[in-house]
Amino acid sequence: MRELVATLDEWARSDAEVGLATVVRTSGSTPRPAGARLAVTRDGRMVGSVSGGCLEGAVVAEVQATLEGRAPARILHYGISDEMGWQVGLSCGGSVDVLVETLRWDGSDPVLVAARGALLANRGVALLSVLEGERAGTRAVLVEGGGWTHGPGGDRLSTVLAAPVAQRLRTGSAGVEMAEGVPVFVDALVPAPHLAIVGAVDIATFLTRMAGAAGHRVTVVDPRRAFLTPERFPDADGLLASWPHEALPSLDLGPRDAAVCLAHDPKIEDPALTFLTRSPVGYVGAIGSRRTHAARLARLREAGLGEDELVRIHSPVGLALGAATPAEIAVAILAEMVAVRRAPRA
Repeated sequence: MRELVATLDEWARSDAEVGLATVVRTSGSTPRPAGARLAVTRDGRMVGSVSGGCLEGAVVAEVQATLEGRAPARILHYGISDEMGWQVGLSCGGSVDVLVETLRWDGSDPVLVAARGALLANRGVALLSVLEGERAGTRAVLVEGGGWTHGPGGDRLSTVLAAPVAQRLRTGSAGVEMAEGVPVFVDALVPAPHLAIVGAVDIATFLTRMAGAAGHRVTVVDPRRAFLTPERFPDADGLLASWPHEALPSLDLGPRDAAVCLAHDPKIEDPALTFLTRSPVGYVGAIGSRRTHAARLARLREAGLGEDELVRIHSPVGLALGAATPAEIAVAILAEMVAVRRAPRA
């Protein structure tokens, strides 16, 4: 949805109504995940995708039928075991449920207005849509750091689904939640996670590239200007030639974000870890052997950190993949970052 806003704004100048198809459920192998969207105008303009191509023709016809009033808002099911699944070419073997509806993108829907404003401000948003029952089509939105906006009849959603919506905002995921026996599609639209790398070392060059490919914004921090150059880090979104404990507060790292200390230098890493373990950042990693980390913990305890802060540090950093080269170590670190961010929180 985030990437559709500019196009919907442009289309609204000539027609405020737009047809929208949204993948709300998936099972098995499918081309696009829950939350994938395809918007269609009356004259056939399209943006987005619900299948990468194999379903698009059939879905567009259904969307336009809804947009023109020839069919109601509804959920379409496409599966490899269905005749329609074979007909439209869903050969990957899974099944998808697609919600087809009409939106008015003219400022008359307070839920869409709140969502649009938050998306343009690069804030996290959870969009809720009731899929079945008497309240089918009812919407609500939760803006991260803000509050709820409800459509008619949607005020109960904020009470019943507060916990699962918060969890989906933390992980940036989409899926169906049950509210008093009724399925509700919840789509968390969140900014790209931010990775702060402390230490402009060889592993950092690979991690910058890989994390960027995985959808992260990456900032590398190191006071040693000779190491921190655009030539060494062409894939970084930002380079901060400063002491980490001075630079990190400006990044405003949150629960979906991560920080990894790779400098191998206590005078650089210890102040950075002191700040990070007391911040809301979701993942804190530090390179080093178990012996190195034990010595690090002793220093940090002496500096006043408590056990609840020290336990947040993942070290030796990365999943235990047997990684040996800088590139392999970067893979292990990125894998652990993703695992921690996607894991349910108790």
